[in-house]
Amino acid sequence: MKKFTLLIGLCLCFTTFISLNTRAQEATPPENFVVFEEFVSPSDMQAYKNAQEKVIDLWNQYEVKIPVYTYRNDDNAFYWVVPIENFSGLDDLYTSMMGVWKKMKEEGNFDADKEFRDLSTGRQTVLHWSKELSYHPSGEFGQSKEKPFVEWAFCYLKAGHEKEAAEAIKKYQTFYEGIDDNYEWDVYTVSIGHDTPCWILMVRAENELALLKLENELGEKYSEDFQKMWQNFAQHVRKFENKKGWFLPKWSSNWEME
Repeated sequence: MKKFTLLIGLCLCFTTFISLNTRAQEATPPENFVVFEEFVSPSDMQAYKNAQEKVIDLWNQYEVKIPVYTYRNDDNAFYWVVPIENFSGLDDLYTSMMGVWKKMKEEGNFDADKEFRDLSTGRQTVLHWSKELSYHPSGEFGQSKEKPFVEWAFCYLKAGHEKEAAEAIKKYQTFYEGIDDNYEWDVYTVSIGHDTPCWILMVRAENELALLKLENELGEKYSEDFQKMWQNFAQHVRKFENKKGWFLPKWSSNWEME
């Protein structure tokens, strides 16, 4: 079964998904997400984009009502992020996709096998958003059009070091609470996925230059503090992987809910 067929099946068949409002005052942010990660070679990128445009048309045709948040990273990979209420619907989700695939092929004239043949490979991950370890003193959560640039730090923890790593992140929170400068982030833990335990630290900005400028200014003012806090956290991590990317609103669905 092809990847985007699966994504649309998620949208059409299940009511356990919840909407994400980017303002904490208006709604409680979702805590669990299914992430479909797609890897595309540069030579296949245009064909991949063409096929995806057809998927977007089908989303509009079927009037998709739940949010799908789409990102592209700097390694030609795409993240399709779907909030879920809980894990109870996952088994039914995967067993019900064949029916949706058939419907799209017969009614939407969209043959996913043909359209996406040889264009990408993929994997799926289930994430949990850690409200306790994330930091948003502004009261704003989630994705916004104003901050499309994203950096992710994939932190593969040493086994059994989750408690110590959490305490290390809380020291960052305490530090920022004591200064006037603002820096916000989210922490996601991998509930189901590869190479666990893995935590993903995510920051957003207007663009790459704005984030670099902010981090450089903070580094100049608090370099010694940052070095101590980083050393405290890094001792609990066996591997780091940094990625940067961009939110794609045109490839997303109902991401800005009123």
